[in-house]
Amino acid sequence: MHDTFIYFMNAYFYQDWQSEYSRMRADDTNVLIRFAQNENLEIVTNLVTDIKYILNNDLAKQIFDTNEFDFDPLLYGYSSEREWFEVAYKKLISETK
Repeated sequence: MHDTFIYFMNAYFYQDWQSEYSRMRADDTNVLIRFAQNENLEIVTNLVTDIKYILNNDLAKQIFDTNEFDFDPLLYGYSSEREWFEVAYKKLISETK
């Protein structure tokens, strides 16, 4: 149900993701923008759908607890995993307009 989200996390938030963004601010919003610019619209739309599903079913914490991602929203100033999903959702929606 959230295959595109797993793809996104593994392809864009890999172990050394921060070093790739050394010329710009290494933060998660730049990663989201890059994803939206580099992937085709169908994949971006699928990610938006995945995030909406995760939010609607209150799965944000569970997703991060059951996967080993190289990104932890709590270490980047978010108060919860859900807050990060909400910000990501809004950012992706604005990037696809």
